[in-house]
Amino acid sequence: QYIGELSQLIKPETFYRYHDRWTNVLQTACALVAFSIYLAESRLATPADVEEYLGFKVNTENADITVFVITLEEYLHGIISLFNELSRLAVNSVIVNDVKRPQHISAFASELYSGFQLLNLKNDSLRRRFDSIKYDIKRIEEVQYDLRVRNLI
Repeated sequence: QYIGELSQLIKPETFYRYHDRWTNVLQTACALVAFSIYLAESRLATPADVEEYLGFKVNTENADITVFVITLEEYLHGIISLFNELSRLAVNSVIVNDVKRPQHISAFASELYSGFQLLNLKNDSLRRRFDSIKYDIKRIEEVQYDLRVRNLI
């Protein structure tokens, strides 16, 4: 609702001038969409899914801004935030005796991480957030290791 109101106020020529004011909110919104789609369908949220949920186009081609859009960087930041949630979900799944879910999470996170490694990220906030993914992967692997040691999988 508030994003819609904001989109009405922002003119295309001033989009990047004020972009820093709302980018964190859009990153969080993309992360929530990605996590909800993962929980519902065990798959990665595509830019089309984000567009459907939030009602704004994801600018995947880096085209000129003519309307309010979600930038590709905001989408990718949201996907990186998904790793944080997946590592927490792996731990919490074991707590509630769901020992199979961490295996699925590990396979999904590893495949997604491999995809991120193919990207040529500059030395910016996206690169720094990408570097933090390895800690989430490590946490997921530790959960799996603990389950194997206890002969639960």
